[in-house]
Amino acid sequence: MENIKLVKIKKREMLKAWRYQKKGFKDTLDKYRDYDTSPATERLKKFSIHFLNPIIDSYWVLWGGKIAGAMEIGSRNDHMLLNRFYILPEYRNQGVGQRALIIAERKYPDSTEWRLDTILEEKNNIHLYEKLGYVMYGERKIINERMTIINYKKEKKR
Repeated sequence: MENIKLVKIKKREMLKAWRYQKKGFKDTLDKYRDYDTSPATERLKKFSIHFLNPIIDSYWVLWGGKIAGAMEIGSRNDHMLLNRFYILPEYRNQGVGQRALIIAERKYPDSTEWRLDTILEEKNNIHLYEKLGYVMYGERKIINERMTIINYKKEKKR
């Protein structure tokens, strides 16, 4: 797993990043049928506004030099926000996501807290985040009868 890297996505790669996002979230869209909020259904214009936001860093997750996924990290006043984090289906359940998240946290050594949201029904996601020290907090948001969004946070010890 040592050949996992996070590489900033360049502006000229924005269209490619949008296409990969659709691919990365397609199975989740098919499973939960969340056509209103899924990153797989996001229009390019909305994606580009988000992508170009100066407080957001977008990264490719590379494994052996190949794109295995991507993540966005937003800098907020009092915390870092992990957003749109996906690993492509062919790279899942191999430790890629875990290693990528550890690398991401190390890229921002001054951050004292990390937050993210995930799908309650996605037990592998929950297992990953809790294994890395994230704890559930806040309200649950029911998207539809198949899907509920939950929040996680992790306070970094100083």
